[in-house]
Amino acid sequence: MNILERLEAHRAEDKRLHWRGRFADYFDLAVASPRVAELAHARIYNMIADAGVTTDERGVARYNFFAHDIFGIEQPIEQLVDYFRSAAQRLEVRKRILLLMGPVGGGKSTLVTLLKQGLERYTRTEQGAVYAIEHCPMHEEPLHLVPAALRAEIEREHGLYIEGDLCPFCHYWLRQDGSPAHP
Repeated sequence: MNILERLEAHRAEDKRLHWRGRFADYFDLAVASPRVAELAHARIYNMIADAGVTTDERGVARYNFFAHDIFGIEQPIEQLVDYFRSAAQRLEVRKRILLLMGPVGGGKSTLVTLLKQGLERYTRTEQGAVYAIEHCPMHEEPLHLVPAALRAEIEREHGLYIEGDLCPFCHYWLRQDGSPAHP
C-alpha cells in the first residue's frame, strides 16, 4: 500500500469514527452498550483486559497489553491492574491518587506512555469508542446533560451510572441556548 492509499484509508477511518447525533441517539446507544459511558478507570482496565491475560505455572498473571515492552516487573503491573480493576468497580480506591514510585529505569514512564498510547488506539475501536458533546473544550460526556435529580432513576431503569458535572462552558451554553448540545 503506498502513502496515498494509507492517507486515504486513514481519512476514511477518521470519518467512520466521527459519530454525530442528538442526545437521544447517544442515550439509546449507551443503553444498548453501557461500555460507551464507562468512567475512565473502567475504560483503562477494559483496555488492558481486552488485550488478554495469561497465567504462568506459578499463577502469576501476565497482561498481554504490557508483554512486548516491559519485563521483570510483573508484581508492580499486577498492583497497577488491581488498582484499575477496583476503581472500575467504583470502589473507594478510585478516589486515591495513583503515584508511581521506584528507581530510575524502573519502568514508570514506560508504563504511563504505554497506557497513553494504548488509550489512543483503544478509543479508535468499537469497544473503546469515546463520545463527547460537540464543541465542548473538555470533551464532556454527553450523559452529564442529565440533571442530578434524574440520575438515580436512570441508573435504576437503564443501568447507566452517571458521575460528574457539566463543565462551565457547557453549563453556560445550555443555559443560553436552552437545548442540549449534540454529543
